[in-house]
Amino acid sequence: MSFCVEIKNELAELKTKGCCKTSLIYGFALFGRSFSAKRICLQTENEKTAKSYASLLSSVYGVDVDIRCGGGKCPTYIAEVGSEFDRLKILASVDFGIYDKSIYNDIFYRECCKQSFIRGAFLACGHLSDPNKSYRVDFYIKNEALAKEFSLFLAEHLIESHISKCGNGFRVYIKKNEMIVNLFAVMGASAVSLKYIETSVIKSFNNKSNRAINCDNANINRTVMASKKQRDAIEFLIKNERLESLPEELKKVAKLRMENPELSLKQLAGISPDSLTVSGLNHRLKRIMEIYEEVKKIKE
Repeated sequence: MSFCVEIKNELAELKTKGCCKTSLIYGFALFGRSFSAKRICLQTENEKTAKSYASLLSSVYGVDVDIRCGGGKCPTYIAEVGSEFDRLKILASVDFGIYDKSIYNDIFYRECCKQSFIRGAFLACGHLSDPNKSYRVDFYIKNEALAKEFSLFLAEHLIESHISKCGNGFRVYIKKNEMIVNLFAVMGASAVSLKYIETSVIKSFNNKSNRAINCDNANINRTVMASKKQRDAIEFLIKNERLESLPEELKKVAKLRMENPELSLKQLAGISPDSLTVSGLNHRLKRIMEIYEEVKKIKE
């Protein structure tokens, strides 16, 4: 079961205060497939979401809601108010067509009502990505005005979001992990929130471990390549009988490198009989490489 299904199941089963039921329905309806005099309809792939919406409409407005299921392997549930009279009753409760903004704020009696509205919006049009892959929540919204108002509504609850065009509609999305956790808290998804945080922590730890491993591997590769170049140069000097003519300190370093091909500069300095620093050792190896280049040019 995906994180998105889990959180929607949890949110759909939450008990709702009496003062918040209308706000929750409003979130469902406003962000559902259709909310007008011609049609009030919610379309979802989550059965519990459809049943929760239908149950709330019946208990608050006393209306009949038809639920039907279509599709094959991925069924789609449609909860729809069939009666025009019932639709008008619901629309009148939020001053639909009269209020000058997309979101009717007078319906929110308390802060908890606003949180229920956000919960309804997520159940209707929200999607949570798998945190093992990416941190992202999307709300797919019909028009730009509603998307902008909803983004500001989220900001009032310290949830930073962004808006982008998406097909024939718009997407309000949240990408920061801490903002997604804030959203869970506002909606009341405590169980999934804990699981999500745990998954995020494990992912972060694994990413850091992978970066450390990659860094170590890169360092090893650099050490191996540098050692090979140095040993090739020393072997060239030996073959051309030039090593013995080098200063004593360079001969010692050449011998040290040939006897310890796998060691890094730091490790090599640690076993140096002259107690060389990394900088001092590196300087002498560079000098050997310069002499190698000089001899190579002469030979060519």
